[in-house]
Amino acid sequence: MKIVSRIYPFIILIAGLMIMASCTESTAVADNLDQELRYFDIYVGANYSDAVPEASGLYYIENKEGSGEMTSDSSWVLVNHVSYMIPSEDVYETYIESVAIDNRMQDTSALYGPFKMQNGTMNQGFTEGLNMMREGGEATFMFTSELGYGSTNTGDLPAYSSLKYEVVLLEILGDDIEAYEAAKIVAYTDTIAEVETAFDTIDNVNMYYVIDDSTDGPPVAIDSTIKVAYKGYLTDGRVFDESADGSGITFTVGDPESGIIVGWQLGLENFKEGEKGRLIIPYQLGYGSYGQYTPMGNVAIPPYETLVFDVEVLSVYPEDDEDEHPDPEE
Repeated sequence: MKIVSRIYPFIILIAGLMIMASCTESTAVADNLDQELRYFDIYVGANYSDAVPEASGLYYIENKEGSGEMTSDSSWVLVNHVSYMIPSEDVYETYIESVAIDNRMQDTSALYGPFKMQNGTMNQGFTEGLNMMREGGEATFMFTSELGYGSTNTGDLPAYSSLKYEVVLLEILGDDIEAYEAAKIVAYTDTIAEVETAFDTIDNVNMYYVIDDSTDGPPVAIDSTIKVAYKGYLTDGRVFDESADGSGITFTVGDPESGIIVGWQLGLENFKEGEKGRLIIPYQLGYGSYGQYTPMGNVAIPPYETLVFDVEVLSVYPEDDEDEHPDPEE
């Protein structure tokens, strides 16, 4: 009984401290939200005095009416957008290169231009705003952190941040992005004369290649070491990577540790030393459904993206001739 009597007051003390901490935390949250709302209302009143909020609290201002279809909660879209913090109007995200440069936030490894995304993957306010747009339209969305990222610090975005988005809805790609990309790569290759296919039995998908300049050089084969000069771009022409003049990348064909995408491994087996051509690679043999991101967290390769590479096979060294040839990097 003595042990119980000593522990019981201690439990009461701990419970009391926990209640006090919870009350203090709730008060801090309420204070942060009140301060955020006060600044938000001042900003909207000063800059958009005629704006009327939606029931959710979103302010939606149509700058240009679109004439195409409307999005759904899961539509894939191409947009141009600039994201601002309110009330400072500091830009915290954009894929418009001139805006990134002007705001000293350019990421030289990022892919600038139309931003490919699935609606519903950003935040509640953006999703609601995008669902009110038609293809070809332009609009401004504004909302507090309750429709944004709340009390969470997100990258360079502090907690309790009110947000403004300037959005141009360029194209609605549809809900089935896989079907969209399959149709896109077929339409793209249909315009290329003498295009050939290579079939990947693991992913059960075709890729495409074209040999523009043929030679009688040694063929590329599994286990041969090759050096390739290249330029990689999307089907809309945006370049995402290329080798410097006179240089290239060296790797062993078929080596799973090389880090080379499957589309390169499969496509280049149809080339010979000295040949130039193109590889048209579906997302399954490229960077997949996730894409690739820069060290700063920006998109370098969009998700579900068809890739095109101009390639030149600079050298081919078969495995059994390693002792007769110098290192291709030398």
